[in-house]
Amino acid sequence: MRRIYILPAFVALAVLLFAANETTGLRMLEIPAGTFRMGADEKPIRAELLTAPGGVMSPRPATGDADETPAHDVRISHAFRMSETEITIEQFRQFRPGYVGNPAFAPYASGVSWYDAVEFCEWLSAREKKNYRLPTEAEWEFAARTASKSLTNMSAGPAEWTSDWYGIYSATAQTDPVGPAAGIGKVVRGGGLDFRAAKENGDSLYPATLAYYTRAANRASMAPVFSSATGNIGFRVVEAPAPARPPIPYDAPFFQSAVRQTSADFLKGPDPAKPYYHFQRIFPSIGKLDMRTTGRHVGFAPGLGIAYHNSAVQVLDNGDLVAAYYNTPKDENDPDQTILTMRLRYGSDVWDMPEPWPAFADAAEAAPVFWNENGKLWLFFGAPRLIGGPPFQFMQSIDNGANWSEVQMPRFNGPVGDFTPQPINSIVRTKDGIIHLPVDAKGSTSVLFSSSDDGNTWSDPVGRTGGRHTTVVLASDGSTLIGMGGKNSEIDGHMPVSISHDGGRTWQKSASQFLPLGSGQRPSLIRLHSGKLFFVSDYEVHKAKPDHRAGAFVALSADDGKTWVQRELPGVSTVGYVTATQGPDNVIHIVTSKNEPYDVSLHLNEYWVLHGGEPSGTPGNLTSVAAHEEKYPNGKIRAAWTGGWTSDGRYVLNGAQTFYYADGRKQWESSWAAGNPIGTETYWHATGMKQWEKVYADGTHWIWRVFGRDGTVAAESKWNGKELVTVDR
Repeated sequence: MRRIYILPAFVALAVLLFAANETTGLRMLEIPAGTFRMGADEKPIRAELLTAPGGVMSPRPATGDADETPAHDVRISHAFRMSETEITIEQFRQFRPGYVGNPAFAPYASGVSWYDAVEFCEWLSAREKKNYRLPTEAEWEFAARTASKSLTNMSAGPAEWTSDWYGIYSATAQTDPVGPAAGIGKVVRGGGLDFRAAKENGDSLYPATLAYYTRAANRASMAPVFSSATGNIGFRVVEAPAPARPPIPYDAPFFQSAVRQTSADFLKGPDPAKPYYHFQRIFPSIGKLDMRTTGRHVGFAPGLGIAYHNSAVQVLDNGDLVAAYYNTPKDENDPDQTILTMRLRYGSDVWDMPEPWPAFADAAEAAPVFWNENGKLWLFFGAPRLIGGPPFQFMQSIDNGANWSEVQMPRFNGPVGDFTPQPINSIVRTKDGIIHLPVDAKGSTSVLFSSSDDGNTWSDPVGRTGGRHTTVVLASDGSTLIGMGGKNSEIDGHMPVSISHDGGRTWQKSASQFLPLGSGQRPSLIRLHSGKLFFVSDYEVHKAKPDHRAGAFVALSADDGKTWVQRELPGVSTVGYVTATQGPDNVIHIVTSKNEPYDVSLHLNEYWVLHGGEPSGTPGNLTSVAAHEEKYPNGKIRAAWTGGWTSDGRYVLNGAQTFYYADGRKQWESSWAAGNPIGTETYWHATGMKQWEKVYADGTHWIWRVFGRDGTVAAESKWNGKELVTVDR
């Protein structure tokens, strides 16, 4: 039964106003200690909070977003002083002369990074010989709920940074919580971060300061480095000692966990003189059930939706494949939209369950692109409606995606023209060392942003290609850029091809031999190790046209795209927003989107493109099996597994596999038969508590149990392959 707290009258009414600081004009209010219920309110959200200019917002859970649950008891054990308002432009200008601010949120400072806010607190502390800092997330919500009559702009003005890393709530009661020990975003309170169009086809926009996003329980998050002259994030300060409570442990997504670092034996692989064509289903299906209300009962991480689009894929040095999509609960560019990431581990024939990562709350992410350059893995993505957002964001990993740098925002040399924050599926580096990243521009065009210093700074070369979603490759000379494709654009009834000899400053545009693409379609173009160009796309054009043709194809060119050899992909109705890559073993990997009845990953070789052949089913006979292990620097076992090669050139896990934490506790234990899991598969928290287990009854049927921190089963479901059968808890 939920407890009801009756706050002492002095908490709500006797908030003390201190004299304004003589130099900064900062006014501080006393917030007494107390206890409150943090998170989603018990009553359903009022209907008027779910309306917006132009109509009703996209559907939301009755009591708020998923990250507001579970509601839990929080005790703030100490009184603290909080600034009456957000820091103003004039106050921030004393710290940083020349700061202008966003006039839309004047007189308050906005568009500043989390690091800017922390540095301001340090400057103010040194200046006044007091302890100033950002509020914790719990302190902010406590003040918003208990001192709402005396604090200004808790539900108006700019959104506000807090000190905490963003993470999922615990159901247990807490005292002075400070969030997780790590993350990719800092918590933002007091407003959302995206804008939306007031009308679907209009230019009138409304900001994310709608009443829904300014509720005391609402949570947003953003990369701490994010700053923008037109951004909407500001901050207020508290005066109090640093929190004494340590942060809770950070639970990395499974995508980043139990990652082997041993280089794959890419010298082996399918026989290049024989056809190789294999496919796997990528996504699980929960039928017609709603992911927002049902997903947590199945076992999925909060934040997963049902619409998957805009694929990315890359081969890592350890042999794993990583894939990513945008993931939205229903509508494209919903503020709850995230990137969805998953891993096909080397030797496994089953993709991991998808997880929302990277994900910023109340700020839609889209258009992921992976790029593996000599062991450095880059992830680029966009934020289509982020107020003041850049054309793209990026992260880097040097250990096969186990650990990542902070999310970085590009710094531009010179002006930036029109863009849509959606990176495209190909990144190239010309022989002069310049990185070129294609991003959607406006209308039926694309732009290649370039960097000559490994991503430290970027520039807009001004030129635009002949199509939206243009996929780009280097010509055989190592400097000419070849761009193929463009949604809803055509030249003489054919797909555009765009060629640039000057780094994207100018483009020559002409008709290719392929039919044009429509909505929901994007091709992929890569250069193979053999020197040939590889192209994958849909046949499909506008369905109303007489030459409409369903299906998809792949093609090879030995003359930089002048002529092509094509082959239809069997059993694939569409590849949608498709991406291709090639591993060192010469296998070409393709991931589809918008494919019916389900998205797949395809694995094939050049021989199959030229000559065809039947798809490969189960792996061939095992020809060799060997045991392997990895160790921590201190000599303790990190991972041990058994695997071997099959007669058709695949490496498959076969036997036991166990990963360990650095302290010797088990992390992940599984058993395998020719690349497929068998028996009981278990994954543990670093604390030793079970996080989840999968029990395999036969080759296709299995049970998935997810455990709470108290050790009890929090979710249980039965599956037939990737199809949900029942939800038991």
